[in-house]
Amino acid sequence: MVIRKFLFVFLILKIKIVKNITLIDLNFRKNDFTNYDHIKSFIFKKNFYKIKNKNIHSFDFLNFSNKLGGNIGINLAKETIFSWYKINKNKLNFPWIEDLSSKRLINLLYNYEYINSSSKLIDKKKLDKIIFIHMQRVQFDFNTKKINEISSFDIVSFLLSSLILKKFNTNKIHYIKFIAENQIDKLGMHKSYNILEHSKFINNLNEVKNILLFFRIKESNIFDALILKMTSILNEYFHCDGSLPLFNGSNNIYTKIIYDSINKDIFFKKRDFSNINNGIAFYSDKNKKLFFDVVQPNKDLISSNLSAGTLSLELSGFGEKIFTNCGASESFGKNPEYLRYSAAHSTIVLQNTNISEIREGNPHIKFPQSVVFRKESNDTEEIFEGSHNGYLKRFNKIIKRKLVISKNSSKIAGEDSLISYKNNNDRFIFHIRFHLDENITFNFTNNKKNIILKTKLNNIWLFKSDMELIVEDSILVDKNITKPTKQIVIKGIITDKKTIKEWSLEKI
Repeated sequence: MVIRKFLFVFLILKIKIVKNITLIDLNFRKNDFTNYDHIKSFIFKKNFYKIKNKNIHSFDFLNFSNKLGGNIGINLAKETIFSWYKINKNKLNFPWIEDLSSKRLINLLYNYEYINSSSKLIDKKKLDKIIFIHMQRVQFDFNTKKINEISSFDIVSFLLSSLILKKFNTNKIHYIKFIAENQIDKLGMHKSYNILEHSKFINNLNEVKNILLFFRIKESNIFDALILKMTSILNEYFHCDGSLPLFNGSNNIYTKIIYDSINKDIFFKKRDFSNINNGIAFYSDKNKKLFFDVVQPNKDLISSNLSAGTLSLELSGFGEKIFTNCGASESFGKNPEYLRYSAAHSTIVLQNTNISEIREGNPHIKFPQSVVFRKESNDTEEIFEGSHNGYLKRFNKIIKRKLVISKNSSKIAGEDSLISYKNNNDRFIFHIRFHLDENITFNFTNNKKNIILKTKLNNIWLFKSDMELIVEDSILVDKNITKPTKQIVIKGIITDKKTIKEWSLEKI
């Protein structure tokens, strides 16, 4: 029934095109999250628009063409748009899925004047037709999607198309606000728990505000409190070296843009984040920063890119990153699935099995049903405790991690527990992984239980364990560059009902 309804709308649009609507001066972009290096890799290839790549079908290449300028850029943009439309106009699935229609519409509108700057009337009419079909598709999708399926790009495109098509009313603003608030947790963090996606969400809310101001809508300040809340929490998610923590597909391609946009905003008073019970917990003082993944996965689409990195940590100190996750890549239009595996995170892994079942392009089918977090604080220590039951059904094990963070010294102590839910004699292999950042060298001490780490800035850290350690190869993927690194591994076999492994890291 839904498909028939859409086909009907689509056929009507082929005949009836909205007229007397001005599309000039509609560029509300605040921060540019276009991956220009990636676009360079395909834009000069013949018929690149036929490649099934979401980065191509979002029409981000129009921003590159705009920067390229001149007749070369204009012709490249127009020819690609018209050729793309010719082969994709009657398709029902890809490339009309998720928020691709919304991203295309935004890029078409924001680059409209540039594309038409030397166009003949016939080309302008063709472009207008494509834009209006996208506006109607966006309207249809927005009204049929579930709330948790609507992205911030959908919100921007829906608002713009509603105003252009004169379908706007104040009820839509309050509905958009309801959708936005539904995708933010009580601390103000985007529920993807991807710092980059969080930043894009803030950016799109700012664009929504600019759109409302441009069209002189009285409710233009309705998102101010939410933007402030999200920006103040974002201000906490930087390592000591200025980078973003690499959880759930984050990367540092746009970190300078994000950081500069925060510094341009109003001064943020220090907030109390003590009530966190789900998300990426953090601790910071003048010398160190720690992040701890205690996200509760779910089946919502907004969680579809969560990694299987429950209880993973990242740590930085004295201007350098020490422990990391393996990162993420945008170079091929998606994050390779192996970078979402538990083994690619600084966490506890049992039987080399993912904590959550990774499915490409889908939310986890199997994941921990209970992720619990508790925090204590006193004058000398901050204590994080997290647990999950992701290995309960398959291995009858509960996993716990306790982190004791010294406030008065540069020391972190860890206690990782593997607890049997039932008595059994099964022998399972566990790995506790600590992926090291690049440029860190290491030396074992005589007993093999301690490792001396030396950083690029010649800081010396001592990693201690209650059993012999091994060092294995690892990788770090960031800014679309893959670099070889190392990882410290505590490896053993569970033989008791409760196995506890203690470790620590301290600057010396």
